Amino acid sequence: MTGLRLFRWLFVLLWLTAGMHVHGEEESFTLPAHDVEVPMADIEAICRHYELTELWLTIESNPPTLPFRSDGCSFWPDTWLAGRDLYEGCFIHDLHYWAGVPGDDMGRLRADVWLMMWVAENVSVDLAEAMFNGVRVGGTARVNTPWQWGFGLSLIHI
Repeated sequence: MTGLRLFRWLFVLLWLTAGMHVHGEEESFTLPAHDVEVPMADIEAICRHYELTELWLTIESNPPTLPFRSDGCSFWPDTWLAGRDLYEGCFIHDLHYWAGVPGDDMGRLRADVWLMMWVAENVSVDLAEAMFNGVRVGGTARVNTPWQWGFGLSLIHI
């Protein structure tokens, strides 16, 4: 990657993540298991723990009609080299996608950047870039997957 291209990427990432908290391992918190329906009270507690205030306000003001479940890292292993667990980051990313509003391209980009930053901080920068590219392609409504942006809204999966 050229110096100018790297500088532009860093500038865009800093701009997009301004005020965004990428939660690390400082506190113990147990997320629900794979494919378990998560009650709204638990979603609120998760948002509070991860300081996802904006996400919770979106969910509270316009609750998705379908229940939330996370499959972890869709089409990606939840455990990476040397046993590094990706489930936490993928779960939070799924929560963003579940509550996403179709047409909110900036919201989707922020969710994807959040995942990339979490993976970079907790696992690997190279893996973070690969996953970012994967979710940008695989999470768009044009691909029509069960995990696309806004999958909590029944109008997508009638």
